Amino acid sequence: MQFLYTARFLRSLKNCDEAVQDDVFQAVELFEKGNSTEALKLHKLHGKFKPYHAFSANFSYRIIIKIEKGTTYYLDVGTHDVYK
Repeated sequence: MQFLYTARFLRSLKNCDEAVQDDVFQAVELFEKGNSTEALKLHKLHGKFKPYHAFSANFSYRIIIKIEKGTTYYLDVGTHDVYK
């Protein structure tokens, strides 16, 4: 599986506090290892975000991803406001 970071994801991550950035890095590492999807609460999104999935970085922050043909795109990171 290939993992790619979009410019929007990197900008959103840069705007997060350092503690949140650490949580995001840890969650991404667990996700990429593939053995902790239950702990990360990986789930498919609905509505206009139907083609995407999300998982938890911490209690408040989510990471939105798109999975296509062996490639995972990291799209955005933020609170539930990223869904608006």
